[in-house]
Amino acid sequence: MPVNVLYCEGDDKKSLDIQILKKIVPASCFIKPIGSKHGFIHRILGARGIQANKIVAGIKDRDFDHDESTNMPHEWYATINNQRVQLGWYWDRKEIENYLIDPTVVKYALGYTAPRLNEYKALLQKSAKKIAYYTAARMALSGVSYPSMPFNCWGDERELGYFFPKDKGLKEPDCRSQISRIIADKKIKIDSSKVEVLEQFEQLLEIYKPGGKRFEQYLTFFAGKDLLYMMRHDLKKFGFKDSQQASCYTFRDAVIRGIQYSPEDVWTWLPEWQKFRELLESTVYF
Repeated sequence: MPVNVLYCEGDDKKSLDIQILKKIVPASCFIKPIGSKHGFIHRILGARGIQANKIVAGIKDRDFDHDESTNMPHEWYATINNQRVQLGWYWDRKEIENYLIDPTVVKYALGYTAPRLNEYKALLQKSAKKIAYYTAARMALSGVSYPSMPFNCWGDERELGYFFPKDKGLKEPDCRSQISRIIADKKIKIDSSKVEVLEQFEQLLEIYKPGGKRFEQYLTFFAGKDLLYMMRHDLKKFGFKDSQQASCYTFRDAVIRGIQYSPEDVWTWLPEWQKFRELLESTVYF
């Protein structure tokens, strides 16, 4: 029996994860959002304990990690009572938004209204260059775990729960300053941890700056939300005007609608989506 209950991140049926997953997973697979990722593991294990006749798994964002592999998608394990247990999978890319700005997805979802492919790819790369230092800083902050992981972003709230700095706050000196401030605000061993995080930031710059191996795969390792927001001004020239929200969200919503109402097999658009569907259909136990 293949996976028939899939837990995912998100608060309700309107979450981006649910909207995309509905077009990827087999119709026989029930998708259940769990809200915050905190407690995700216990929700999956608990569901398996009370639904013995179901194959229950989870899918989550990759987030910022130090793993350089790019499998499609990655197997997700946890150690439970000294045993390695597979919980499901996590996406190859940082978060679900990374897929919504993928040139192939944009082309299929928007059809004749899609931007010219070469121009859109150039816009994506321009966005990645602008947030390279900021992304390295976010990655460095994500590695702090004592006593708890600090807020790994800064700036104004652009959308509910999403923060992004003003463009001038993306430069290297600003990133250094913000790292120090965040560590100090969290009271995280200021004398040692601040230095360690700044040293980590220095090392990460080599792989996140243009020419670095993570920059070359920015659709995997950079935050999709950040790439999208950084494109907000340039997207206007493609016809995505500001309404009640920034043009980048007008663009994102148009892509989501294109996915939702596409008569095609959306899961065939990207190799990872196709592979994930195959895994759901072929996994018979955990």
